[in-house]
Amino acid sequence: MSVALSSADVFGAAILLEEKGARFYSEAATRFSGEGEKLLSGLASMEQVHALRFRKIQDGLPSAEPGEMTEEKDDYLRMLTGDRIFTPEAEMEKRDTYGDILEKAITVEKNSVFFYTAVKDTLAQKMDVEAVDLLIREEIGHFQSLTDALQRWRERKGEV
Repeated sequence: MSVALSSADVFGAAILLEEKGARFYSEAATRFSGEGEKLLSGLASMEQVHALRFRKIQDGLPSAEPGEMTEEKDDYLRMLTGDRIFTPEAEMEKRDTYGDILEKAITVEKNSVFFYTAVKDTLAQKMDVEAVDLLIREEIGHFQSLTDALQRWRERKGEV
């Protein structure tokens, strides 16, 4: 049985994703100081802003029809935003270095861009495409910031 998703459902998934991203970056920020803490804390704040932006958009969309199987939708949306974006490889471990965390964050950002691009292409006529485009650009910006930070870290360690 396939699950029919509304735009409100998709934005609900995006909110879950952004909130999970905010927690990921907040936790990562506690492990470092200086430049690392600043970058990761800033990314956590940006993810929180994304969640708020999506919540405002979602509030303006028609909600699910009465009688629809919302539990099935919730499960499906959690699956979409679960281990496909925050893969097991992206889980933080105690022994992770700053470089390891940046690599994991880069993977999460790439997966997020893929998710949002797929969402946009699938439901373009039903949703706020401009908001999704803006988010995609911001996620790509996160990817670039993380890549630059990883490069600087590697240069300081003499790995480049």
